[in-house]
Amino acid sequence: MKSSVVIGLLLCCVTLFVSGCDSKPPMAQISGTVTFKGKPIPAGNVMFTPDVNLSGGQIRMFNVKDGAYDSTKDPSPGLLPGKYEVTIQGYDGKQIPNFFQGKQIFNAVKEPFEVPAGTSKKDFVVPDSAGVNVKIFETADF
Repeated sequence: MKSSVVIGLLLCCVTLFVSGCDSKPPMAQISGTVTFKGKPIPAGNVMFTPDVNLSGGQIRMFNVKDGAYDSTKDPSPGLLPGKYEVTIQGYDGKQIPNFFQGKQIFNAVKEPFEVPAGTSKKDFVVPDSAGVNVKIFETADF
């Protein structure tokens, strides 16, 4: 009987150890606004590129509509907490061939940001200088 108790305890410990090794940290959720020249951008995206040290981190891109983005509205919501480089792109929202979200209203802006665990809000203000000499690129025609 004593050996069956020991075997049972060992099996429990192994099960807990194995299940603990595969667990991932909970996904963080983030939402906020993007403004340019004091106004919400009509369309765009906010892309989070993980720091090379963020194990398991993936590039995540969230659409901006009428100045707002929300990771919970993405088909696979959330992102891992940690350090990211954020790239913000903004468009005029006037869909024409080869410009799905319209034409760029400013050059892409990048900035570092650390996504905290849980649910958080981050508003981005694009500097006016990003609107100087805007490079217009086709964005695809879906």
